Amino acid sequence: MASSVNPTCDQASVVYNNVHAKDFENRFKTLRYPTRNPLPKKTFHNLLSNFKPLFPASFTAIDFETASRRPDSACQLGLVKVLEGRMVEQCCWLIRPRPFHFHPANIRIHGISPNQVAMEPEFSELWTEILAKITDSVLVAHNASFDMRVLIATLRTQKLPIPDFEYTCTRAIAKKTWPHQRRFGLKPLSDWLGIRFQHHDALEDAMACAKLLIAAGIDQESASLSDLEKKLRLKRGRAGSWGMQGPTTKQRRAKRREKESSTVTTLPFIKPSDVTGLAPVQTNASVKETLRDHPEANHRHLQRLMIRIEFIRPLADKKVYLSRTSTQFSTSEIERLILCAGATLQENLDESTNLVIQDHQSVNDFCCDKGILNRSARQTLSVDNLIELLKSCSIS
Repeated sequence: MASSVNPTCDQASVVYNNVHAKDFENRFKTLRYPTRNPLPKKTFHNLLSNFKPLFPASFTAIDFETASRRPDSACQLGLVKVLEGRMVEQCCWLIRPRPFHFHPANIRIHGISPNQVAMEPEFSELWTEILAKITDSVLVAHNASFDMRVLIATLRTQKLPIPDFEYTCTRAIAKKTWPHQRRFGLKPLSDWLGIRFQHHDALEDAMACAKLLIAAGIDQESASLSDLEKKLRLKRGRAGSWGMQGPTTKQRRAKRREKESSTVTTLPFIKPSDVTGLAPVQTNASVKETLRDHPEANHRHLQRLMIRIEFIRPLADKKVYLSRTSTQFSTSEIERLILCAGATLQENLDESTNLVIQDHQSVNDFCCDKGILNRSARQTLSVDNLIELLKSCSIS
């Protein structure tokens, strides 16, 4: 049976969520990443009305695990549906492969044994449900040629009709978006971006794939998946009963011009040491001056900081009371920043409060020391101090 989840967290979290729905937490309670704090209802509804996804794309991320080297030996399928930048559904199916044979090397990779799927349905019994979820949606996978071959081969073995569909590959997208990276596997890219997940679990891999695509879309400031492909000069892959044709570069002649004229553009949270040839990093004073002079850049930098800290959650399990906000930012923006960092917002100050955030004029002395987060005593920070602290956490 499929394990479906419809997360009910704030929409900033939905973009890069590790999901706190109870049935999903129970299934993956041994994972390394922390569980989410429930959101105050008042704040949750405010965020729903104010938040706009930075990459409002719609697609369906999938990942297959196989029982053997045969492409038609699917034993697990994970699926994550994204609508306008929001993860709206996640499903996972254990599948009894046909023929029913497991290779020891595959078991060592994903940990799925024959006993776990002996009583599960075959792919043909699940196909109607799966097809309904992927119809009229672009499929996305990491190293998509593998997953598309598994899907087509399994449908042929089960003597099921093969529909025509479009797909794209996050490996190809990552190579075009972050060409300075040395490795483009799902695990190395996820580690670099701060995405924590359990590799070789189909649902976890599909979620990481979706997050990676959204990160690429935000980095390229794209309005849709088609816009992202256009900016990266990628042609969408196609597949059907006739076979498959993977994503390709539209303009091969443009490669020479790209090498001559292009400059590496990355999200602010990328470590400068990861990219060669970057200009000197701006000092805090110059960044503040730039943000003060350009309000739009101010908002964009804050949005991108939210993305980074949503991955690492440096304020997990902290209780924060927001007293006053800086004149540079709205109250809703600071609330979203705190929630993305993993903290719980308190309406009233009490003994359990860990951090008190006040206006920048209320706090004078501050040293940007990440050790402050480990102190048991209550700490008081300004909004500007908080932002500097979260930035230092995001590049550590």
